[in-house]
Amino acid sequence: MSWIRALIGTSCLAIGSVETTWATLAPPADPEPPPRVDIEELPEDFFDWDGPRYLDPQDTWLDQTGHWVVRRRRIHSRQVEALGLGIDQTLSGQTWVDQDNDSYLRLGAFNRYTEDGRMGFEPEARFKLDVPTSEEKFRIIVESDANDLAPLSEQQQRGTLTPEEADENSFTAGALRFLSPLSERWNASTDVGARLHMPLEFFARARTWSDWQLSREWRLRVDQRVFWYLQEGWISRSWFGFHRPLGPHWRFRASSEVRWVHRKRGFEMAQIFRLQRRYRNRHFVRLRFGVLGDTFNNWARTEYFTDMLYRKRLHDDWLYGEIIPSLRYRREEDFQPEASLTFRIEMFFSSSGDLQ
Repeated sequence: MSWIRALIGTSCLAIGSVETTWATLAPPADPEPPPRVDIEELPEDFFDWDGPRYLDPQDTWLDQTGHWVVRRRRIHSRQVEALGLGIDQTLSGQTWVDQDNDSYLRLGAFNRYTEDGRMGFEPEARFKLDVPTSEEKFRIIVESDANDLAPLSEQQQRGTLTPEEADENSFTAGALRFLSPLSERWNASTDVGARLHMPLEFFARARTWSDWQLSREWRLRVDQRVFWYLQEGWISRSWFGFHRPLGPHWRFRASSEVRWVHRKRGFEMAQIFRLQRRYRNRHFVRLRFGVLGDTFNNWARTEYFTDMLYRKRLHDDWLYGEIIPSLRYRREEDFQPEASLTFRIEMFFSSSGDLQ
């Protein structure tokens, strides 16, 4: 009989544990509702409010800084445009000029990392005063980064140079430009001006360019320029570019350029292959590979380079950021690879368009 009593005891314990588990899993009872308040029992001053009806939004310091930058950009853009229009009105004697000008001011910060550990954060500034006169064929040009005297290697890699390196051969120049189309296909311009430093160095520049549609996909652009500087002598540049679309988004261009430097009695040559694409009107990607050479002593290749530029429009049409990884192989360095990584952020002050 002892085993019967043990079986009954075990069954009772099992039933008790099941009841306990079911009680644990059962949903809790609904809480009692809060006591109701009669509106007539509230004090008379409960509905009185002496403070403001709506509170003004409080901007953080980051919001305030962003608003200040936007306001200053608008003010400076109007000042840049007003400067160009004011000069045009003064020279033409008219009180109203109904022409847009392409003047701009570019302020930025530049940082480049090299494989030897060098790095630095440097500001940079560039400007251009492009003023249309009352005569549509004449324009007044003042630019801070004219690079007519820079070698091709510097011109092709201008985006990865430090401000000090770029300033070695660039200069501020002022000129009067005369636009004279030669035909329906050919355009031409002539500049007469001076380098704005003491003593002044006068120069003359002539340029002609044209485009041809070779086939359904291929186009050809030709750009011929001739410069004369009082101290440097004659310089000539011939540029030919073949370009076509690759699919719905990408564009390809192969360009050849020859530069004659009279002072060195020789040519500089460049062959550049370029692939680029725009994304949603905010992102821009460009891939390049180039070969440079000259004939100053004997014909020789002087440099190979490849780089990639990624540009993003950070805000509206005036704040941009760039990242440029690049790789160079120069003859003066025994064609050893030289890697660098460039970061740039730039503000564009103008009222006539965005940065292209």
